[in-house]
Amino acid sequence: MLSSFFTIFEKVIILFIMIFIGYVCGKTGMITKRGAKQITAILLYVVTPCLIVSSLQSIIGQIGVKDLASAVLWSAFAMGLAILVSMLFFRRSPDYQRKILRFAAAYSNSGFMGLPLVQAVFGSMGVAYASMYNSVFNFLMWTHGYASVSSKRTPSFKQIATNPGIIGLAVAFPLFAFSVKLPEILEFPIDSLASINTPLAMIVVGDYISGINLKELFTDRDLYLLSVLRLVLIPGLTFALMLPFSIDKTIASTVLLLCSAPAATATAMFAVQFGGDAKLASKSVALTTLFSVVTMPFFCALAQILF
Repeated sequence: MLSSFFTIFEKVIILFIMIFIGYVCGKTGMITKRGAKQITAILLYVVTPCLIVSSLQSIIGQIGVKDLASAVLWSAFAMGLAILVSMLFFRRSPDYQRKILRFAAAYSNSGFMGLPLVQAVFGSMGVAYASMYNSVFNFLMWTHGYASVSSKRTPSFKQIATNPGIIGLAVAFPLFAFSVKLPEILEFPIDSLASINTPLAMIVVGDYISGINLKELFTDRDLYLLSVLRLVLIPGLTFALMLPFSIDKTIASTVLLLCSAPAATATAMFAVQFGGDAKLASKSVALTTLFSVVTMPFFCALAQILF
């Protein structure tokens, strides 16, 4: 458990260094509000599809159909449970805040933070299952998540079919299913664009936080409730409901680690892109990430021991 704690602690510190760089860029005016929105658009509409394609390309031939189906099933279960739990809270909050808080509770930072942690703890096989989790994550985030944060409550079929997450999956899954590896002339630029996902996202979050009075980060009761939901209640329920079943240890541990991650960076990116409360979204990401240094190692070790 101690080794898991220090592994995850180190990864969280790395993320906070990137967030601090973004904070400095925002405070000094190096990144403007318009610039932050443009970077966010690049992350959502260019980098996200590349990340999906790159992650599925990397696991071709590593896992069988049965294990793949099991990973998809339990990933969908964990995220569906998180969405249901999030809907039970924040009913008294104003609508523009409620939709951000519920999104932050439902969607974890499984890509930006989860993948590096899974790789460090579980190796390449864990990354394979984490890619399945993130495939389900992207589908739900760009359908349910998009509808819950944007002003249009129900996205049209065209909006669903043409969002970057679905486009990325539409390209990546057939290639994965038929074991088609992209040629280097395509693989290299896609992998390169995917690799800037985490640093750019953290810098943007830091820029958003630069416009916040840091005292507000620790005085908002809703943020503490959000932290308990995202980091304790949701992974705790997921663990309790998975425990009676016979699940592959690596699949179970990977799913639990990813669903115990802090609020998704997409919370802030969606808020900016679709006119939500960007301040509240950035505070949600920052505070849950800070507290996750204690909670994530606990659930990671618990899964490894009991599964």
